[in-house]
Amino acid sequence: MTKVLVVLALAGSLSLFGPVGSEAWSGGPVFDVTDISPNCSACHSAPTKEQLRTEPAGLANFVFVENRHYKAIEGGTGPYQAMSPEDRQKLLADVKVMDQNASVTLTAPATVQRGQEVQVTATVRGGSEFVAVALVDTDLQRKARIIQSDGWRIVAPPKVWGSDGTEQTKWVDSRGALPKNINSALIFDQKADIAAKKFAGGKATWTVRAPQEPGTYSITAVMFYGTEKASPAGAVTPATGPVTPRGGTWGASGRTMFAKPVTVTVR
Repeated sequence: MTKVLVVLALAGSLSLFGPVGSEAWSGGPVFDVTDISPNCSACHSAPTKEQLRTEPAGLANFVFVENRHYKAIEGGTGPYQAMSPEDRQKLLADVKVMDQNASVTLTAPATVQRGQEVQVTATVRGGSEFVAVALVDTDLQRKARIIQSDGWRIVAPPKVWGSDGTEQTKWVDSRGALPKNINSALIFDQKADIAAKKFAGGKATWTVRAPQEPGTYSITAVMFYGTEKASPAGAVTPATGPVTPRGGTWGASGRTMFAKPVTVTVR
């Protein structure tokens, strides 16, 4: 019997609502302090087609980052129309640097006993302002569920550290008096510097109780991150309100990235 456990890491610009289009929720789900699954980010650009492997070819091609985001910047279409060719070239180069340096990895024990409590850790690098992580059950962008749906139980609040190694509790504290054993966590107070090759990042560790049913569980990690606001050509500072990406609050600058799966055997 084969099941899948996925760790979802989100960073930078996230989207929880909206149709399949070229949108990404700049700023993240900061008010939705609850369990998160990656199908909420259906509008994010995908850096690989592998995470869309079960989708129709037309949809996979549309969501693929080169078609959805790079071509719009390069061609000066939509929100990029008013930019000079030089600024578009700069933005495209910076966005590609963000993508080339983004990474997500997962560590977990190879073998556990039924009902045993173990720790799994997602380590992420990418994005411009913050990172978020969550646990789900498959590496398919539009079909994953939270791991609680697959027999795992989260028994404690996630422990979260920023890229500077400082532990944070801001995300789970936002739950107030509610239970804090959720499958997600945001890592706040990050600042990317493209020239210095410094990016948002951090890690999150969950204590989980293994399923009661023996089997082989494939574990992976997926990260969501933003790209444009780290670039001087991509950050728009309005007279009032927060900085937004050049492509707009619902632009195509968000990403979804999965880690290489690992295997956990429950005996």
